[in-house]
Amino acid sequence: MASYIIRNVSKSVTLLRLNDTDVKYFEANWHIPEGITYNAYVIKGKDGAVLIDLWKQKYSDLFLEALKQVVEPAEIRYVVVNHAEPDHTGALEAFSEVNPNAIVVAFPIAESLLRAKYNFKNQFKSLKNDESLSLSDITLKFIYTPWVHWPETMMTYYEQERILFTCDAFGSYSIPDGVDDQVADKEYERYSEKYLVTVIGSYRDNLLKNIEKLNLEGIKPAIIAPSHGLIWSKNPERVIQLYTRWARGESDEKKAVIIYASMYGSIESVVKKIKDSLPGVNFKTFAFTDNKRDDIEDALTEANGAKVVVIASPTYEVGPHPSIAQLIDIFSMKMKGLNKPTVLLTSYGWSSTADKRNLKAMQDAGFKVIDQATFKEKIAENDLKRIVSSISAALSSQP
Repeated sequence: MASYIIRNVSKSVTLLRLNDTDVKYFEANWHIPEGITYNAYVIKGKDGAVLIDLWKQKYSDLFLEALKQVVEPAEIRYVVVNHAEPDHTGALEAFSEVNPNAIVVAFPIAESLLRAKYNFKNQFKSLKNDESLSLSDITLKFIYTPWVHWPETMMTYYEQERILFTCDAFGSYSIPDGVDDQVADKEYERYSEKYLVTVIGSYRDNLLKNIEKLNLEGIKPAIIAPSHGLIWSKNPERVIQLYTRWARGESDEKKAVIIYASMYGSIESVVKKIKDSLPGVNFKTFAFTDNKRDDIEDALTEANGAKVVVIASPTYEVGPHPSIAQLIDIFSMKMKGLNKPTVLLTSYGWSSTADKRNLKAMQDAGFKVIDQATFKEKIAENDLKRIVSSISAALSSQP
């Protein structure tokens, strides 16, 4: 059962947070048993209020219920849409019914999408980069941040209180116990990295460029308020540092990730031999077998911060195993260009063409294939020793 939280962020800003425990697959794709939040914000001033983002459409009634506890809807002068995706705009149609006079504020490309999706009566104000809007004692600056992760995305900076509303950027999966970064522990950081990799991973270069854009424009927020997860009020610089590191695929630990499929045990046997040969290594292993299927999302997250990735697949008919083929395809979308050191292992019975397909796919995905072994059912001892040596060398290398 979904629930909501109302909390003061500052003297004039209030958080409206929906805890979505119903969703199981974010974007109908990413498995998130940890759930997710949708954060909307109300800024109250002398001459009216501003609403920053909304909630998912199925929670429109709850949204209006929560909103009315903070402000009369008629007092809202502007609705700022930082990102037109429906988890942040779904309640717009219901809001329009109670306040058709508020002006929707966003970059031009957002209007056609919003009007195609929703039936709302409100006027639309198209923005330009770095344009500002003033409402007596509220001054908002709009920073265009395209492709983080849609073409219309922007951030909104509330100048009087130095609060940066970032929508998807700096967000996270999970439903934390608190509302700010005082509860941002290692588990929460892991959910945040998982969120970055799965949602924004395809546009990590754009994320880094727009973080630099904030620096160049001299925006140093005292509070970072995303539309998923915790508000960073205690240490806002921390989330910027984390996101920068994750976007670069960096790691501060010697971690190796092994992702493998094994139908009848030949690949699983080789994986065990590799791990037994490197007993001091922090291996994270993800398997696709006849009795186990780990989450691809977790494999992606661990691979993002690994020093070396091992991909192992049996030949399926004349190509790679479908689970590995799917994984490599997702790698090519979400982790392209990281130059991550990678080892490829392929077993076969009658055809060995799968190794060539895997090699090309990983190279096309921007991974640095440092070694590979192709073997008929059982790996040769000299090949095993070479693979172990390659993994060990990659773990010892400096970034």
